Parts: sequence; structure tokens; C-alpha cells
Amino acid sequence: MKSLLLIVSLLLLDACTSEQQLTKEQILLQSIDELENRFEERKLSRIIEYISENYLDQSGRKLRDIKRIIQLQLMRHKTLHVFSTVKEIVWIDDNNVDVTIATAMGGKPIKSASILTSIRADMVTFQVSFKLEDEIYKVQSATWKWARPTDFL
Repeated sequence: MKSLLLIVSLLLLDACTSEQQLTKEQILLQSIDELENRFEERKLSRIIEYISENYLDQSGRKLRDIKRIIQLQLMRHKTLHVFSTVKEIVWIDDNNVDVTIATAMGGKPIKSASILTSIRADMVTFQVSFKLEDEIYKVQSATWKWARPTDFL
């Protein structure tokens, strides 16, 4: 009886100490963070891992087109620092989500939205559709428009 009690106690202790499963929102936010980090690394092959092979946007651009656009952006910036604010998350279902993200990209670190009026940075608001693939949310399509510093508040 004591050995059974010991086994049950060990199983319960193991269950308490094991990692908690991440929520779909945590996985989404980790995917967005990782995508930003990869842009700052400026490595196209690592960025593309977070874009769906089935990418298709409203302008008819596919993955190969997006690769070229990203490559041009990377060539344009010797260094790249990204600051973003997730504005809205709309869940379509567990695997599909639309996200509005205000993003500033500049050559120097951007610590907060308060400095956006005094630095030179490209500011863009993205409407991004993500799809869960391979346990990460990948960009399925995106549209963008120029942003203002107030879009980060």
C-alpha cells in the first residue's frame, strides 16, 4: 500500500512540475516575436520559415513575390530594428487568425513608441492573416498601409 501511495505521489508531483501547454494566443504572440527577431537578423531563409508556402494576398502576390519584397527591404537596411504593437487579434478558428500590427522599422533600436516622432523609421500598419502550420502561426496573407506614431498607442 505504501508503494502505491508513493507512486501516485510521484506521478502527481511530476504532473505539477511539467510544462503547461501554451494557449493559442501565446503561440501566436511567440510566432510574431520570432518573425520580428528573424527580420532583425536579416536572414531571408529564416524569415521565410514563418511565411506559408500557400501565401496569397489580395494583390495576387505569392510566396516567391514576397521573398523578393523582403529581400529588397533587407538590402535597403544595413541594420534593422523592429518595434511593434499588436492592435487587434480576431480569431477565425483555432488555426486561423487575423492580426493588426503597427510596426516601426529603423536603423537604430526603438525602445518605445514615445520616440517615434523624433526618429527616422518606416512605420506601417499590417493586416496579417496567420494560419497554424507545423505548430507555429505562419503568415498566410498580408496587406499594409503607412502608419503614424499615434497608431502605436
